Amino acid sequence: MASERIIIGIGDDTAAWRGSELVQLATIDSLIEDVHFRFSWCSWEDLGHKSLAVNLSDIAAMGGHALYALVALSCPSTVDSDDVVSYYRGMTQLALEHDVVIVGGNLTTSPMVTSTVAIVGEIRPDRLMTRSSAQPGDVIAVTGVLGGAAAALALLESDGGSPLKVPDHLLDSLVRPHVRLHESQVMAGLGVRCAIDISDGLLGDLEHICARSSVSATIYSAQVPHVVDDEIPADQQTMLALTGGENYELLFVCAPSLLEPVAAALNCPVTIIGEIGACSDSPAIVVRDARGMPVKIDRPGWRHFAP
Repeated sequence: MASERIIIGIGDDTAAWRGSELVQLATIDSLIEDVHFRFSWCSWEDLGHKSLAVNLSDIAAMGGHALYALVALSCPSTVDSDDVVSYYRGMTQLALEHDVVIVGGNLTTSPMVTSTVAIVGEIRPDRLMTRSSAQPGDVIAVTGVLGGAAAALALLESDGGSPLKVPDHLLDSLVRPHVRLHESQVMAGLGVRCAIDISDGLLGDLEHICARSSVSATIYSAQVPHVVDDEIPADQQTMLALTGGENYELLFVCAPSLLEPVAAALNCPVTIIGEIGACSDSPAIVVRDARGMPVKIDRPGWRHFAP
């Protein structure tokens, strides 16, 4: 267990733990008030959960085991101490689920709330999943159902930021995303070597795989598992699943022969949505509808610093 390797935890200038012969993994992410969340629809406990979850999802994308977390919380001096306790409660509950130890961090004042978490993990070198391992002939698959977080955000923005008319299951997708950490470890153990977590949108994240692996991809929109809710127009549901961010499900690529054992071993839905092709001069990703016709996509997903 991660806790058994700790030499120094919270209370000194740094944390210290015994290393291992495994490949080390590290990731860091920040959630900023009024950029990534609003307290009108995200509680302090939700913020703690999500701040850890988005980083655990990066470790999951590699197939790794998460070990230790460092947490930096910045907030105005007017914030109530009970809110800070709620923040750490939400984070600690998720950490306990995945045997992750919070070993240190920082607390400081700032004009707005910023939550930054770094996680250290590890993995056997022969099980590492990367974006650069896709090959022509592989199938493309996803875990779970896509578009819930994007649907919630669309409803919040259309309703002036009020969560009152957003169905609970959609809001939970946005503020308390499920982490596929265990599932990714099973996938890696069965031989999957290419994966990415869907944080910026299915098509946007698939572009990263195509670029790193020098391949192309075809996606069949009718096969993409999307959230179904009367609050979201039917013609928007598939598009939200294709381009909406913050799903934190896993997009993975593998040989067709691996799909059946992977699907049988996981405790969540697994859906084939396309296939990998050779690199070409045409667009790296082509989306086709149920009739096989190309689907025009104006923006494949979130792009940092894009206008």
